[in-house]
Amino acid sequence: MKLKIITFIWGIIYFFFHAQSHQTFSQAITDKSVNFIEVVENQLKKTYNIGLDKICPIQTDTTAKRIFSEYGAIFISSGTQLPGRCIFSTAADILSFQVKSAPQPANIGGVQITLQKPAMEALLKAIQEASKKNLRISPRGGSLAAGRSYEDTVRLWNSRFYPALNYWVGRRKISRQEADIARALPIREQVAKVLEWESSPARLFFSKNLTKSILFSVAAPGASQHNFLLALDVEQFANKEVRKILAENFWYQTVLSDLPHFTYLGVKENELPALGLKRVPLGNQVFWIPNIVEPTMKLEVKDK
Repeated sequence: MKLKIITFIWGIIYFFFHAQSHQTFSQAITDKSVNFIEVVENQLKKTYNIGLDKICPIQTDTTAKRIFSEYGAIFISSGTQLPGRCIFSTAADILSFQVKSAPQPANIGGVQITLQKPAMEALLKAIQEASKKNLRISPRGGSLAAGRSYEDTVRLWNSRFYPALNYWVGRRKISRQEADIARALPIREQVAKVLEWESSPARLFFSKNLTKSILFSVAAPGASQHNFLLALDVEQFANKEVRKILAENFWYQTVLSDLPHFTYLGVKENELPALGLKRVPLGNQVFWIPNIVEPTMKLEVKDK
């Protein structure tokens, strides 16, 4: 029941938020970026007198803050079903969300994928436009390129977590006892523990190559944009014209560390700054990520 209420709240927030923000924020924005947290927080307080902590407790939970920072762009997605929290803890919760989110399957280039209906319609339109220019837009990584189950994200997490854990135990950076405790933790607590190790002075990273955060390699289970059927890994991500066509159909790169990853936001690119996203060029690609201004946050840092 609690999940249904929170999901319903996000649905109503979408209507109010986009009707107001597209008029007010786009007029107010000049050369100063809008704080993404304030965008979401203000709308929650104004409409329901509740805080972001009810959805994603970023002021008291460093894991939630990190997830919101890395993947939070979807919370301004227009015309879609938004998740009622930033991190889901069970497969049942993810499945329930997906069933209610108007999932639409499609076969693209011989690969069966599933997205929320607005996201799929925009993707198919982009594919048609690309085809007219003798370009392709195809899924990267088979059926996992788009929608993923909770179990899918757990398997991907484990593919990074266990090898890295064994490596650091072998290097005597993590004791066998600590490793055994970490293996037995529920996924939500396991994610927090890994992020704690990564932010420690020893900098024990858990990505595939052990040189960066595990979140730059795989998403935390229950927090992936793929779980929410709003993400697609694109094979032709390096093609500038393909990225342009996707952007014209409201698909953007929103995860700075993930080059093939695109997110459906449902709004024009020139509206994104007014919705709290900042433009970050990286090489010849452009990412739109949550503009989180630290001085406005009262964060209790527990794991650094």
